[in-house]
Amino acid sequence: THEMLYIAEKLMKQFFPKLSKHLQREEVRASMFVTQWLMTLYTSSFPLDMVSRVWDSFLVEGWKVVYRTMLGLMKHAEGTLLHLSFEHILHYLSSFPGKVDGQTIMQESLKIGLKTKHIQKHANDWQRSAG
Repeated sequence: THEMLYIAEKLMKQFFPKLSKHLQREEVRASMFVTQWLMTLYTSSFPLDMVSRVWDSFLVEGWKVVYRTMLGLMKHAEGTLLHLSFEHILHYLSSFPGKVDGQTIMQESLKIGLKTKHIQKHANDWQRSAG
């Protein structure tokens, strides 16, 4: 779990540095909202159409699709989140899953240049720091 969250935070920082800095300034950590998303592979609160697409892709691509979907969700929410403070960020993200269009999120996530090597680099960094 810790490794998964480490990778998620690093990917958000890599692909969305402005949003990552804003969340850091507001003292919002990725673990406050992505834990449930990643641990349940989105089944806990997202629309079934998105969940089924994530799971279908997960069987072929593995964790890459899980992280890519997270990045797609953050891309979708970025414009709003950049204007919110701590309490409003957490409120927005708690109600966010019920408001997303799974088709749009999955299409947008495919435009993000996430490569397996990005995930592997952060996983290796985690293993070196934890070991």
